[in-house]
Amino acid sequence: MSFAPNEAEPLRMNGNSRAYSIGALVRRSWHFLAALGLVTLVLSCQSIPDGKTGESAESLANQMLAAASLEKWNNLQCVTFRFKGANRYVWDKKRGFVEYVHEDRRVLFSKNTFQAVAFDKGESITGEELKEALGKANASFINDSFWLQPAYHIRSPGTKLYYIDDHTLRVTFSSGGVTPGDTYVFHLDDKYRISTMEMWVSILPIPGVDADFSDYVDHPPGIEIAAQRSILVMGIPIDEVAFANAGGDCSDRFSPLIAAFPDLAQ
Repeated sequence: MSFAPNEAEPLRMNGNSRAYSIGALVRRSWHFLAALGLVTLVLSCQSIPDGKTGESAESLANQMLAAASLEKWNNLQCVTFRFKGANRYVWDKKRGFVEYVHEDRRVLFSKNTFQAVAFDKGESITGEELKEALGKANASFINDSFWLQPAYHIRSPGTKLYYIDDHTLRVTFSSGGVTPGDTYVFHLDDKYRISTMEMWVSILPIPGVDADFSDYVDHPPGIEIAAQRSILVMGIPIDEVAFANAGGDCSDRFSPLIAAFPDLAQ
């Protein structure tokens, strides 16, 4: 392989982030909760597969990351997408800036320093309202960007990889954050893209719940992203996806943030 997977610059999640990424989806839809209740007895019988560590697990992880075009991802400057038809993002990966737009609320912030400016119907907001807006924007970004492509997290700090079979990889977060032991089992298609992600996570009382990924679309410069995701009866669409190695929507988007915090321009 031409890249070092552990040098990836993905989404920098920690235990709190992982908990939010699953838990937020549960809290957002009572329909989802009802569906979970109907299948609890079935899913509760599923146990985490053992698998084996070592060269076979590392090799399968390399194939999974190659299918996700990790090297191209790491070279991107600008990422834009919309989550579930509601939350819109422009992410300047090189500078660590994020724009979050939901209805009339717009938040611009640095995910490295958490300096932020925010607007409601075009009017600047400050004080506690700004603090609350930043908290919601950051939490939403952590959740929504995780679902954009979970593959980029399989070599996050504290993970252990287990080979199950030629197209199934188990990833367990053995340390770090507040949720050690969280486990994901990725079932891969014939191109080593995620087709199903099984989850054993502390935020959910139901072990082994599935998330399905489908309808992959190739986005320039050659990164495939699933257009559809679903957990039981709940769809998790991600659309309006665009990538750029330089400029793009990131060029002048963050001028209000830099004007408020000139040190971010350095």
